Amino acid sequence: MKPGMPRTGRRRLGLTAAALTAALALLAAPSQAAPSEAEIAQEGPADAQPSQTPLAQDVSGSGSAEAGDDPAADGATAPPASAVPEPVVQDLGPAVMSVNVRSATFGELADGTPVAYAVSNGNPATFTMVDVATGEALFSSEIENTTLGGWILVDEDGMVYFTARHPMSAGLFSFDPETQELTNLEERVAGELVLYSGSWGPDGRIYFGTYPNAKVVAFDPATGELQDYGTQTEDAAYVFSLGVVNGEIWAGTGPVPHLYAIDPATGERRELQPPEHVMANTQWFIGIDQRADTALIRLSPRGNYDTALLDLETGEWSEQIIPSVFGSSPTNLDADGRTYLFSEDVVTSYDTTTGELVPTGWAETDLPELLADQVGTYDMAVLELPGTEGETLVGLSTDGDLWTYHLSSGETTFTRAEIEPAPAEAHGLGVGPDGNAYIGAYLSSGSMTRVDSQSLELTPLRGPKQADAIATHGEELIVTSYPGAVVHAGDPEQDWEWGTNPRHVLTLERGEPHFQDRINGVVSIGDRVALGTVPDYGELGGALTLLDTETGDFEFHRNVVPDQSVISLAYADGLIYGGTSINGGLSSDPTADSAELFIWDVAAQEVLYSEALTDQAGYLAGLSWGADGQLVGATSDGVLFEFDPQEREVTWSVRLFEPDQGSHGGWGYSTKTIWDERTGTYLVTLNGSLYQVHRDSGEFDVVAEEMDQITRDGAGTIIGVDLTHAYRIDIDGEDVTCDETITGDHRGPLRLTEGVTCVDGATVRGPVTVSSGAGLVLTDSEVTGPLRAEGADVVHVLDSVVSGPVRVEGTREEVLLRGNTVRGPVQLTNSTTALAPLVSDNQVNGPLSCSGNDPAPVNAGLANEVSGPSTGQCADL
Repeated sequence: MKPGMPRTGRRRLGLTAAALTAALALLAAPSQAAPSEAEIAQEGPADAQPSQTPLAQDVSGSGSAEAGDDPAADGATAPPASAVPEPVVQDLGPAVMSVNVRSATFGELADGTPVAYAVSNGNPATFTMVDVATGEALFSSEIENTTLGGWILVDEDGMVYFTARHPMSAGLFSFDPETQELTNLEERVAGELVLYSGSWGPDGRIYFGTYPNAKVVAFDPATGELQDYGTQTEDAAYVFSLGVVNGEIWAGTGPVPHLYAIDPATGERRELQPPEHVMANTQWFIGIDQRADTALIRLSPRGNYDTALLDLETGEWSEQIIPSVFGSSPTNLDADGRTYLFSEDVVTSYDTTTGELVPTGWAETDLPELLADQVGTYDMAVLELPGTEGETLVGLSTDGDLWTYHLSSGETTFTRAEIEPAPAEAHGLGVGPDGNAYIGAYLSSGSMTRVDSQSLELTPLRGPKQADAIATHGEELIVTSYPGAVVHAGDPEQDWEWGTNPRHVLTLERGEPHFQDRINGVVSIGDRVALGTVPDYGELGGALTLLDTETGDFEFHRNVVPDQSVISLAYADGLIYGGTSINGGLSSDPTADSAELFIWDVAAQEVLYSEALTDQAGYLAGLSWGADGQLVGATSDGVLFEFDPQEREVTWSVRLFEPDQGSHGGWGYSTKTIWDERTGTYLVTLNGSLYQVHRDSGEFDVVAEEMDQITRDGAGTIIGVDLTHAYRIDIDGEDVTCDETITGDHRGPLRLTEGVTCVDGATVRGPVTVSSGAGLVLTDSEVTGPLRAEGADVVHVLDSVVSGPVRVEGTREEVLLRGNTVRGPVQLTNSTTALAPLVSDNQVNGPLSCSGNDPAPVNAGLANEVSGPSTGQCADL
């Protein structure tokens, strides 16, 4: 099976109501691990304990839904499960392709060639050695079983050491630039998942921090031996930063901040106590670097990684704070004792001899504009380049652009390095007001993709480094991003320029005062958009925020369900329906037993209802509107449910898997539900698989064993993503096969008596008739006359213009009337198709009448514009 293609399967399963009730009664706490990190690793399971609140009512497997639960209106019945065609999954290719350099360093080969070493995140991650002067790749290799890079170090002999991970845990690698041998030295180093902030010690060993046990570990490249200095604190999971300062190992933790100085010989340590002006709104120490007699300590979340300064001779902390240094370390010193770093998106220098910040002139070059739409530059160095007098500042950006700035002359260069793009991990998925689907990426270099609703063509776009939720609010596309719970809004019909269109509207921020980090739930509530958030690292208590995207004004409500995150939202009639996760920010410990469904009154600003629907749900997500106006959602312990918003109780449910098979950690962002009235089924992504659930029987099929998210675009197409690829999911089954195709200009009547005739992009100058046993697929065409089909097998009229009446009678297999302009009446009668006839998104200049069809026609949520009366089975379409 080709990489990226989801495993598909057809397992028809069903539980009787009694069996489901019995299964829910046998509640036992599964064995679950603590949540792993999102930026720093990947979502994993989280602790959850069962509560005692059962489903309000369980109905599945036997078709025993109560009155009012009939999925088809006007006397029609849903097709039996056996009659519903098998969905077809079509691979559209990698969802997001990008170069994503988050880890780099610079060195020199034995012949004096300056090189950059880079790990580009992707699936898989890649390691590349690049000639700084030309951008040529001198070596490149995929790093198997990894998607994320970490620190990179070069020793005095030119040997390279680095870390990479996920799904591999805490991988440690070496690279010999002379032999070009890349070696995986060890995995799960010291029993940990992630290695942070590698630094050379005074004894020639590499020291680094770890997650999840906040260790300090030393590795001796000469012997291959490890020394574990143990867990540094019990109240923080990360030693995120580590640096060597005057021969001591300094280690910084998070999300509870401690700064330790450790004797590498004895392991003895002391804790430093930075002053209040340094610690204000600081939860993490994320970088520690000594430059001359100054220690530069990077802080988070304050600003955008501010840097504090400590005079190592006097022990005094400077009142000066270098603001917003992004994520890059200060460079090595130049000949004048200056180190270079970004501050508020501009390269500046810090003079270690005077303690002053000194402008560089970098802002007056072409580089700021060239780098403006990139995530940033994580690594820079001061080098003496061959053929160039004096020193040059060199950087490698997240997009893989090598740039240089000569410190004396101010001359610049900008070169695209030969770093191969790789599939990024698909993350956010949603539909904009233009009807196109949009895909975000996980910890990318600022990449998104548009999926055209007509052609299904994938177009790369600039975006945030991690788009969490994508939704429509009026005529605006909403994109939320991590970190800091950020909202952008824009008009997708206009030129796309990230930061301008879509524009920045809101950042709730990590840390004070809101402590929010991720926006997973988004729904338009009319004049405002509602946002559901996950809190900052180490925090419990998400929030519900109501935002006016025009003014930026917002209404903030934290802990609407105490100690739970708000992860999924739906809206109707002044009420917001929300699903929660018991899990808070990473490195927090849940206090709740089970996720809840809540109802928020927008006008009264209060919770009207909040209950757990199952006993073992780590999260309740995927809220949408399903059959008969019911709210539908799914829980991490395997239950798909319908909730009656009037009675406020569960009226129908199906168990898809046992509670101990679910992943209860994280925030359920990939759980999505879609009701398809043509087939009478729900599509749901849960626990990494795509299910099709037959509402009348409770039976279900596993459509794809690996499918993370789904959405329905404006053309009614189901778009899905797995880890790296995008898919079209044709719930109607295989496409119709054409026996004959007509294009161009056809003069005179068109009479079809046998086989299936496809009319594609044509003009038919005359009437069209389809006789018994024949079929018509009319697409992007114009008919200057009436269209009539009697007893046809198939009638598809799509995105076309018909200048005359349309009459379809007695069709046996399938009827699709979608996206057309009809200059005359439309009549649909006595069809007996397996799936409900689709009559949607048409402009009818005349009456629309339907009768005697079994099942009854549907519009799949896309209403028709009818200038005359709509009657019979089409009265509400």
